[in-house]
Amino acid sequence: MGRVPWLRGSSRSFTLVELLVVIAIIGLLAGLSVPAISGATAKAKSTECVNNLRQIGTAINLFASENNGYLPYSSGPSAAGTGTNIGFNHWAAPLAVIMGVGTGSVSFPSQASFEKAKAKHPFNCPACKTGSRTYTANMRGMGFLPGGNTNYPQRKIASLVKSSQLILVADDTLGDPAPANGGQDFFDESSSYSYTNRIGIRHGGRANALFGDFHVESITASNLIASNNINTF
Repeated sequence: MGRVPWLRGSSRSFTLVELLVVIAIIGLLAGLSVPAISGATAKAKSTECVNNLRQIGTAINLFASENNGYLPYSSGPSAAGTGTNIGFNHWAAPLAVIMGVGTGSVSFPSQASFEKAKAKHPFNCPACKTGSRTYTANMRGMGFLPGGNTNYPQRKIASLVKSSQLILVADDTLGDPAPANGGQDFFDESSSYSYTNRIGIRHGGRANALFGDFHVESITASNLIASNNINTF
């Protein structure tokens, strides 16, 4: 029996055309995999953000149970010796202490360590590495106490109306596309502190939000209605 032609010789070299085809196929497959990997990474970060907000919700509930049903403040008393108002997500604020990441914690023994943009704690969304304390709180739902015209009293959980629609805490604008990415710790429905430019869209054009009944969901900030989602008392 004669030898099969394509088996003659011990090996056969790739032609230039074949090599280019193989490279093109590898490039195509790599190009197809990059969006899938990027999408999976973004989804994982959003899921971790949701878990952060659930932990914050649990801490708010605990705070309320220990304070006659009152929600914590969005911004409140000044930090000792600094004159700086302590927001709900501040290192020295009750929620951070309750969650074991604030004053006196082992993981964050100083405010500087807590304030690092990449510090891993529930007040930093993993989708934002450009700043620290990347969530914003409803001034009406969680009292704003420094005084002046924006002074809102602390609320009791039992006083919340439309609690399943009322946003307490959400992604802020840190990590959003410039220039609207300054990030703010609090919002209301007014022109000065409007939720329309203080709730971010860093999760594929959406924000994760914690509501008054303590469920968390992804929202489109542009579709929010102040009378339903912000000021419902």
